[in-house]
Parts: sequence; structure tokens; C-alpha cells
Amino acid sequence: MGSIWLDVRYAFRMMVKSPGLTAVLVITLALGIGASTTIFSVVNSVVLRPLPYEQPDQLVRVYTEFTGGLGLKKFWVSPPEFEDLRNECKATCERVGAWADGTASLAGGDRPIRIEAAYTTHEVLPLLGVKPLLGRWYDKSEDQPGDPKVVVLGYDVWKRVFGGDPSIIGRTIRLDAMPVTVIGVMPAGFDFLGRQQAWVPLAHDFVKHRHRRGSHSLHVVVRLKADATITSFRQELGALVDAWGKSKGHAIQRGFHPMIGEPFHQDLIGSLSTTLWLLQGAVLFVLLIAIVNVANLLLARSETRTREVAVRHALGASRRRLIRQFVTESLILGLIGGALGILVAVWAVDGVTTLVPKSAPRANEITLDSTAVMFAIACSLLAALLFGLAPIVHARRTDLHGALKDGSNRMTGSKARLRVRRALVITEIALAVVLVIGCTVMVRSFVKLQEVKPGFSPSNMLTFELELPPKTYPGVTGAVFWKRHLDRMRSLPGVTHAALLSGLPPLRSLDANDINFPTKTRVPAPFGIPWNVDYWQTISDDGMAALGSRIVKGREILPSDTPESPKVVLVNEAFAKRFFAGEEPLGQKVRVRGRDKEDPIQTVVGVVADIKQNGIDKPPGTEIFIPAAQYQNLLKPPESPKSLYTVLRTQGDPGALIPAIQRAVAEIDPTLPISKMRSMDDVLWEAVARPRFLTFLLTAFAGLALLLAAVGIYGVMSHTVAQRTHEIGLRVALGAQPKQVRAMVLRQAGSLVALGVIVGLGVAVALEFAIGTKLRGLFYGDDLSQPLLLAGVAVAVTFTALLATWIPVRRATKVEPTVALRSE
Repeated sequence: MGSIWLDVRYAFRMMVKSPGLTAVLVITLALGIGASTTIFSVVNSVVLRPLPYEQPDQLVRVYTEFTGGLGLKKFWVSPPEFEDLRNECKATCERVGAWADGTASLAGGDRPIRIEAAYTTHEVLPLLGVKPLLGRWYDKSEDQPGDPKVVVLGYDVWKRVFGGDPSIIGRTIRLDAMPVTVIGVMPAGFDFLGRQQAWVPLAHDFVKHRHRRGSHSLHVVVRLKADATITSFRQELGALVDAWGKSKGHAIQRGFHPMIGEPFHQDLIGSLSTTLWLLQGAVLFVLLIAIVNVANLLLARSETRTREVAVRHALGASRRRLIRQFVTESLILGLIGGALGILVAVWAVDGVTTLVPKSAPRANEITLDSTAVMFAIACSLLAALLFGLAPIVHARRTDLHGALKDGSNRMTGSKARLRVRRALVITEIALAVVLVIGCTVMVRSFVKLQEVKPGFSPSNMLTFELELPPKTYPGVTGAVFWKRHLDRMRSLPGVTHAALLSGLPPLRSLDANDINFPTKTRVPAPFGIPWNVDYWQTISDDGMAALGSRIVKGREILPSDTPESPKVVLVNEAFAKRFFAGEEPLGQKVRVRGRDKEDPIQTVVGVVADIKQNGIDKPPGTEIFIPAAQYQNLLKPPESPKSLYTVLRTQGDPGALIPAIQRAVAEIDPTLPISKMRSMDDVLWEAVARPRFLTFLLTAFAGLALLLAAVGIYGVMSHTVAQRTHEIGLRVALGAQPKQVRAMVLRQAGSLVALGVIVGLGVAVALEFAIGTKLRGLFYGDDLSQPLLLAGVAVAVTFTALLATWIPVRRATKVEPTVALRSE
């Protein structure tokens, strides 16, 4: 034990003796380990850590699909389909629950606010195995048809609106203007597939609406029995679907409209898992480069300590004892670098969390926990093992007896060690090339994404949402409010156009509603399913001008399109190409809302340029625009839209209008909260949050990798020049010109760089063939093996690496022959 303590003391003395080198080594390790630990914290929190529910592996998400011409994947479940599953899945299902996403106006604090709400069946929370922080969850008797009577609040809204008052249980508040009793408060951080701040009984009348099998609106989750597996559940589900297809009078069956089950965690994470593992792989490349750099520096230091080691050996220290000293030094260095890396990660995790898209699953769970700390320690020990091999191998292969003789065996040993150092630098450059290629692809992809035309003009546009409580605005009474509100918005100073619309681009949920064409012969479709349109847009007059969207043909919606006037619609170009190919779309007749022949017929009066609705990087779907004033004619009984976005186009900064907007809404109805108020530029910025997140981190890692590679080649060339001081002096003494010396050193550096770049390009191309299909969805319009891209990266890395050799090159040309000859 005493000898180990001596090794530790000696290691610290060696570090203090070379503070500059020690600082470089520790900082290099801290950056590599810190970056790796930061991304691992995200991967662990989102992908690896089990969901915070009881036995999460037994949870399954259930969807329906339309695999025929409609091509709808992972679609909602209709209430009758859910009821069938709940009643008939007996062999593998322990509990079946459902919920619908929504929003609600919450009154009970200082002022009304708009919150995200989930309308769930009573089974959902018991199914998850989570208990409220305060109070209880609602039971079956409270989940009956009719207006909800109770509510469970989220932790944040309980703290923010009600000051964390523990006596909130039993208090009556108003939710969408209806009195409800608070019966529970959920724990902090409880997040069930959204940012819900309240949970309300679904209270659906399954008996009354048992025939509405085409109304898909529910999310469904199943808890499997203890002895069931996802395979056995899928088998039972398939058998049930086959039976329903024969008996339920609906088109649900395996060949066209099946039910599918996905493991809950796998479904939740989705494609984000690929993104995070890509980042983890990239940052491990950075860690490897850092380890190679440290190995190079330690190998250089070990060469300067050859005589010292030889003396210790001559005084009785065994070779094993000397190797243990090197191991101790490496471990201490690795642990110090790891400790600082953890401190770097503590700071970096907070920064990365702010970059993670708000819509990303489990984003609020990202923390630097004990698992991440253990990962950092493991990285430290692994790094110490890897970079400690260099001085250990050097100690084992060095002729310690010969090292005591002046000049003995020097050149042979130096050449062998120099080959190792060059190999390490080639490895660094190759890894850096792969990272820079990935970064370049991602940056180009992001730039192209920014250049995509969304189909509207986002500049000088402000948007916000209002939702009318059904109890306050029953039937068509909401139409009066919307008209007053729109007139008031148009009267605000600086507003050039104002409009109302039901869905805000460029990120909307798919509508996928039925549509028919009374004057067209139906092309045969599977099971008699009608045509389907991807997006419905309820929009007021002046809507296209407010959005800044282009009318390709015909006209836009006018103030004269009232409930009493002829019924009209606009369609987008994708709609016209799909349903009116080779025909004139203007004047065509459509009947929305399915196949009811009593529904009104609308006339197409305009074609609008496609607007991105499913994301900037996705092709536009079919879309139909219905005048807001005529919306009530589509419903039975008639009613006005309950939730609409307001879009204002302004002459100047739209943010300056916010106070005036708040006052104007309060003048009409002070109980209505305004939600999601933001500029359209901000909306677009959020729409590219995920590629921006990936681009930023890949760029940071690639920059760090390139810097470390440059440091590595600088170190090797500096050491090469120092080793060849005598040779260079002789060359200069014999008449060599400075440019000849520079060319000699640059040729050596160039050979290392060329080999590293070639290896890196080969690895990148190999990765493209191996996993390119999995990564292609992360990029927009590029791949890893484009010749011009590869050539550009090769030139950039080569230039950076050769630039790093400039100081050693200058040093080589300034060698004085007399000094160089005396140095030997």
C-alpha cells in the first residue's frame, strides 16, 4: 500500500513539474468526457431510462391504420372500436384506457388561462400505476355521459395558479365555464404524452354513439397481463379484428383498416432515438480523438523521460514497477479529467436541454443522474487505459541499459515511436473527417430547409388562439363573437389584414376527413370508403391575404360568402391535381362531411398554392378551405367554430400590438384567455427545432474534433522538428534553402493528412452503405457520399491540418547550424 501511495505522490509531482502539459491533457480529456457525458445524459433520460410508470414494459399503444388508398399510418381509434377492445380483449389485456387531447379555459385564480387538458377514461391512471400527489383520481361513477363534474390538476398549474394551496382538494373552479370540483393534484413532472395541466373524465356516451365507427378521435393504451407479451397481444388483436370485420358493420379488418399495437416506450421515442444515438456516436468520436491526442502527448513525454526511467531501473526498480508508475499516472490523469468532465456536463446539460425541441418526448426528464456520472467515470477509466498504453508500450520496448549510453539506440527507437505517433494522428484526422462530413451534410440540409417556401409569408405576422366554451357560446351564438372579434382586430392601428383560421401551418395534425363529389363517378375503392382529404381549413374572408398565400386560380373567400349565400370552397393545388387531374377545378362540386346526401354541396371557386401543413420538410397534403361564415351549415345541429386562430398582418413589428390585442379581446369577453400568441417567424423557428438541435450539436462536435486533430498534427510535427534538429542543421550547413526545409516538413505533414483524409472518406462511405437508410430521414436532400461534398470536406480538413503545421515549419527554417550541431 505504501508503494502505491509513493506512486501517487510521484505522479502528482510530475504533473506539477509540467503544468502546461498537464493543463492541456486535463482540458482535452475534460472536453471529450464532458461532451460524451452530456449527450449520454440525454440518451439515458429519453431512450434508456424506463418510463416512470409501474411495469412500463407491459404498456402498449394501440392505433388503427388505413392501408389502402388512404395510406394513413398510426391513426386514431374511434370510440366504438375502443369499446370493443375494452370489452373483448380478455386473454392478454389487464386494462384498456383512452384519452383525447384538448385545451380548456381555467378560471379560479387571478385571471382565466388557457391550458392543455386530457379527457381520459377512468382506467388511464390506474393503468399507468401512478398515484396523485394530493387527493385521488376519478372513478367509473364520475366517468359517465354528461358534463364533467371533477378535475385533476397538474402540479405546475396548481403551483402557478393556486399557489400550491394544499386545501385545493374539494374546491370548485370553472373549466370551460363549467363548475368542476378539484379532486386531485398530480406529482411534479407527470407528463403523459403531452404537456397536460388538467385531466378530466372523458364522459363519452358509448351507447348513444355506438354507430359512429368512422369518427376516429381517441388515443388508446393497454396494460398487458403479467404473463402476456407484445406478440401474444398482437395475435389476440388480429383475431379480434377479423371477428369485428365480419360482425360490426364497419370496414375494420386486416387488409385495409387494422388495429396495431406498439410497445409504449418504443412508440413514444420514435425517430428521436435515431437522432440521439447519432449524436452519441458523434461525441464518442470526439472522445476518441481526445484520447488519441492525450496518448500522443504522453508518448512524447515518455520519450523525454527515457533516461530518468533508465536510471531508476539501474537503481533497482523492476520493469513491472516502472509500468505500474505509468499506470498510476494515467489513472490519476484520467480521473482528474473525468471529474472536470462531469463539471462540464453539469453546465452543458442545462444548455442542451434548452435546445431540445419542446415537442420532444420526455424532454422535462433530462438530468445528469447517477447513471450518467457512472458513465463519466467509466469513460475516464477507459480513457486512462487507452492513452496509458502508449507510455507502457514505450517502457516495455525501450532498451533501458542502452539508454544510459549517450546516443545509443536513439534513432531506431525514435523512428519506431514516431511511426506510432503518426498512426495516432492519422486516426485523429480520419475521425475528424467523418464528423465534419456529417456536420456539413446537416448544415446544408438545415440551410435547404430554411429555403423551403412554406406557402405563406411569415414576416410581419402575429398569431394567437381563442377557444369559446361550449356552455357560454352554444349553437351558432359563437358566430356573433367571431364577427365582433374580427372587426375589432381589423380596426387596430397598424393591422393591414386580419383573418380567422382553424389550423395554423406549418405543423398541424392530420384531419383525414371524408369528402365526396356528387357529379363525379367514384373510382372503386376498398370496402366502399369515400374519398379522403388530408386537411380541412375553416377560414374567414381575407384569409389568404392575411396569410400571404397565393391564389393560383379563381378568387379567395369574400365577405359576401355568408350562411345565406351559395356554398363555396377553395382547394389547394395538391387537391386539384389529385381529384381534378386533367379537368378545370373551378366550378367543380364537392360535398364535404362524408356521404350524407342531405349535406350541402359546395362549389370550388379558387385554387390556392400549396401550404406546408405536415412540416417544412414534408410534401403538402390535400387541403380544402371552408368559409368560416358557412361552417355552421356543415354540422347537425348547426354550430359555429369553437376554436380558431387569429392571424394579423401588420405594417411594423407585430409584437407591439400585443397589449392592444389583449385589451380588445377583454372588451368583448374578459373571461376568454388568449393562448399561443407569437409571431409567425417564431412558429416557423419552432417547426425546425429538431433539425436545428441536431445541426447545432453536430457542428459543435465537428469543430471540436477538427481543433483536436489540428492540435494533434501540430504536436507530431513539433516533435518531428525537435527530433530532427541535428539533421536540419546539417542540411542548412550544407546549403539547403529555407523553402527546401519547409517543403520537407510539409511533405511529411501532407502525407499524414492525406492518409487520414483517405481513411476518413472511406469510413464515411462505408457508413453510408451500412446505416445510410436509417440516417436519411434526418437529412433534407443530402447524403454522406456526394462527391462534391466529400471533396470539399477533404480540402477543408487538409487546409486546417496543414495550417496547424505552420509554427513547426517556421521553427524548422530558423534552426541555426551551429546550435543544431552542438545539440547532438
